[in-house]
Amino acid sequence: MEDLIERRVKRLSSLLEKGVNPFAETEFDRTATAAEVNERFSKLKPGEETSKVERVPGRAMSIRLHGGLAFVDIADHTGELQLVVRKDSSPEAFKLVEKHLDRGDIVGATGTAIKTKRGQVSLLVSDLRLLSKALRPIPNEWYGLKDTEVRYRQRYLDMIMNPQVRKRFELVSRLVNGMRSYLLDRGFFEVFTPILQPIYGGAFAKPFKTHHNYLKQDMFLRIAPELYLKRLIVGGFDAVFEVAPCFRNEAVDSTHNPEFIQIEGYKAYINYEGVMELVEGMVAEGVKAAAGTTKVKFQGRTIDFKPPWKRVRMEDALRKEGITDLSDDALMEEAGKRGIDVVRPGDAMEELFSELCQPKLVQPTFVVDFPADISPLAKKFPDNPRMAQRFEAYVAGMEIGNAFSELNNPVEQYLRFREEEKLRKKKVEEYMPMDRDYIRALEYGLPPTGGFGVGIARVASVVLDAPSIKEILPFPAMAGIERIKTVAEMFPSLARKFEE
Repeated sequence: MEDLIERRVKRLSSLLEKGVNPFAETEFDRTATAAEVNERFSKLKPGEETSKVERVPGRAMSIRLHGGLAFVDIADHTGELQLVVRKDSSPEAFKLVEKHLDRGDIVGATGTAIKTKRGQVSLLVSDLRLLSKALRPIPNEWYGLKDTEVRYRQRYLDMIMNPQVRKRFELVSRLVNGMRSYLLDRGFFEVFTPILQPIYGGAFAKPFKTHHNYLKQDMFLRIAPELYLKRLIVGGFDAVFEVAPCFRNEAVDSTHNPEFIQIEGYKAYINYEGVMELVEGMVAEGVKAAAGTTKVKFQGRTIDFKPPWKRVRMEDALRKEGITDLSDDALMEEAGKRGIDVVRPGDAMEELFSELCQPKLVQPTFVVDFPADISPLAKKFPDNPRMAQRFEAYVAGMEIGNAFSELNNPVEQYLRFREEEKLRKKKVEEYMPMDRDYIRALEYGLPPTGGFGVGIARVASVVLDAPSIKEILPFPAMAGIERIKTVAEMFPSLARKFEE
């Protein structure tokens, strides 16, 4: 690698000695993208030239010299375009390609569109400018970049060599914007709540802890925006949502990343049944914006996000799997038999469901009516206080969302938080801490409200047929810190040239 880099450093040094700094350009007046040139001139006949001058920048992906002709394939965010450089008509451009250009360099080409005798739309170059020199070689164009570790750590290189990866991220953006538009069209306001919080809450998760020097107090990266969003409903907003970065100090695997994005929203005067309609409509709209249809292929199966989604009670799902005695004692006993270590009957029910039922939920499904003891922010059923008005959304065996009719009784909320505090004495940070300011907000009156949170990465992984969310996260969490030696450190003489 150092030998390959040294060759490029020598070319850069040669340019600098000639008074040419390949990093000096600050702009390039682009008139068209690669895709636009290919499309505009697709009907040219082989050998035909135009008089229309276009200016197209891009990264050199391949360079081929044939006597007095040079062919350079450049790529931009839309695709690739072939440049044709003739030595007789553009000697300076040809010299740049022959003497100074490397794969990976970024150039700006000016020329007229032609179609070669082989039928390929190209740009016949009259002027070629080096806009940025690549000091590191990109992988071989035939073998590409396949090493997973390198792909995730150097995502910029992954996108250069695998344009479909960049397309995935573009589709994730469309997915989010489709969801966002759905909510905005229904009167929701997009808001932003604190990421640094003095008290974390809104989910069962271990937080990341930090310290604010000026305020002289410990702070936490939020695990969810829930309690702040509901404060806004107290304050008079009818419907709010946030596309919220959240942080949970948990495992890293195919469905978990310590930093993730969820879209979370709350609407006054609806219950969890109304929220189901919102969630299935919102997700379906996002999927359609990304994929053009509500039907997608995931790991060989067709998934259809079109509403209405199936609804199933958690207790009914367990009965279907042979767990017929759902009393507290029986659930704890069954969990113990299976080696599931839990402290509450609700945990036992949820863990048994996760093991026996969840993998079978392929099509989008709402699993409704959760144990109240594991749902401290949700309303209980008046006629069955053991259960809460809560649901989770599942697809392809993954949980993608959580929602409930929000508990708005401040006294009951205090008692529920107090129960969580008792569990926290076991030194388990996942249980929710007491948030007295949130209770004070409820004491001013929270209207009947329904809320939801949907994880973007998991939905996107299904839509884009990615077996791991790392494939749709631009920069997934990785273990360890790479030891990297920069080119300036490898070749101090080059650093001195720029210092001078």
